[in-house]
Amino acid sequence: MQSSAQMPLEALRNMFDGSAVSIECEYTTEIQQTQVAGRSEIIVQGNMYTMKGNGLEVYCDGNTVWTIDAAAQEVVIEPCSPQERDYMANPALLLADIDDVFKMSGSRSLGSGRMEYTMDSTVSCGISKAVLVLAQDGMIISAEFSLDEGGDLKVNVSSMKKTEEKQASFFSPDRKFDSDWIVTDLR
Repeated sequence: MQSSAQMPLEALRNMFDGSAVSIECEYTTEIQQTQVAGRSEIIVQGNMYTMKGNGLEVYCDGNTVWTIDAAAQEVVIEPCSPQERDYMANPALLLADIDDVFKMSGSRSLGSGRMEYTMDSTVSCGISKAVLVLAQDGMIISAEFSLDEGGDLKVNVSSMKKTEEKQASFFSPDRKFDSDWIVTDLR
């Protein structure tokens, strides 16, 4: 029988098992005394994701990441190898591989069915520590990540739900980058 401390974490694992998950969140990050804040809408499915917010669109089909600034007509295209598990290039893998990336170093009840989990990284992934606050149903309420390069990333989730499974093409941009675009292709 699972302890009540394990139930929200198990529900989170199950949420990402074989379906798409839609997340709406606000975030702040501070790296080298530079603070950035914004809102994002993210859809994660396996090792693929889309993220839209603050004028940027990011698509990842598990092999390639496209970061698009449509207003500036700029796109950066980078490789993202599922074999190498580049967690900073593909943060969707952090959720898919949570048990491989982190080990639990503590948990505590916050009341009302909410649990806080403190986890330390077990692999080189750009994150040294994570603190997740989960609802009993596994929904992420907030997350704070301590970054290896210094600074942190704080995320507050306003909505998180399973959605219908998407076709792989959903996780690639549906536009052509013609001569009007500045294309930086790092593949």
